[in-house]
Amino acid sequence: MREPPAGKLVVCLLSLWLLVPGLTPAGSPSQGLGLDELVARVQAQYERTAHLQARFRQETRLHGFDQVQAGAGQVWILKPGKMRWDYTTPERQTIIADGDTLWIYVPEDRQVIRERVQATLGSRTPALFLAGEGRLTELFTVTGPPAQVPGEDGLLQLELMPKEGTHYTGVQLGIDPSAYLVVRVTLRDALGNLTTMWFSDIDTRRAIDPALFQFQVPAGVEVITSPILPVPR
Repeated sequence: MREPPAGKLVVCLLSLWLLVPGLTPAGSPSQGLGLDELVARVQAQYERTAHLQARFRQETRLHGFDQVQAGAGQVWILKPGKMRWDYTTPERQTIIADGDTLWIYVPEDRQVIRERVQATLGSRTPALFLAGEGRLTELFTVTGPPAQVPGEDGLLQLELMPKEGTHYTGVQLGIDPSAYLVVRVTLRDALGNLTTMWFSDIDTRRAIDPALFQFQVPAGVEVITSPILPVPR
C-alpha cells in the first residue's frame, strides 16, 4: 500500500498551515513587521477561519538520495479537524480525515488504510492546533528575523520547532507580504527528508459540502488498519 510522497503525518501537519490563509495587514511590509506581531496575526486569523480550499504542489527530497518525489492536487479543510486531499499526480490518491478517522486510498491498489487520527498523531502535536485546542506558541518555539521584511523569494518567514517529541524536527512558513497569505510550507522530518508544499487559488469564502469528508469503502476494496507507531520523546 503506497502513501503520498510526504506521508500521512505531513498531510495532517500541513493541513494546519492551510488554515492560516490571510492575515490582516497593518502597515507596509517594507517598514518591517515585528516577529511577535506576525505570530499573533497567524494565530488570530486561524481562529476565525472556518474552512478553505486550495490547489497544492508538493516536492519531497529524500535524505541521501539524488531524487525528488513530486505530487499535486486539491485540498479542502473544514474546522474542526476535517480535511480532504485529492492527489491528481503522480497518481490518483485520496486522503480524508473526518475528525476521528484518517483514510488513505489509492484506487489502483484496491486498498485503503484506516486509522485513528488522535492515536496516530498523539496528544501534543499540531493536531491540537488543527482542532482549535492549542496555540501556536504552546506547541512550537517560533523564531525569525526581529524585523520581518521579505527575503530574496519575496516572502516573510517563520521558523517553528516542536516543543515536544514528534516525527518531524522543524517547519518553515513562507508568507506572501502583499496579501499575508501562507503560500509555502517546508517540513524536515526526523530522517532528514525535506518536504515543501506550495499553495495557490486559496479560497476561504466558498462553502464546502460536508459530504466531501465522508469516505465510503468501495466494493472490493481491502481495508487495512495501520499499526500505531509511538511518537518520539
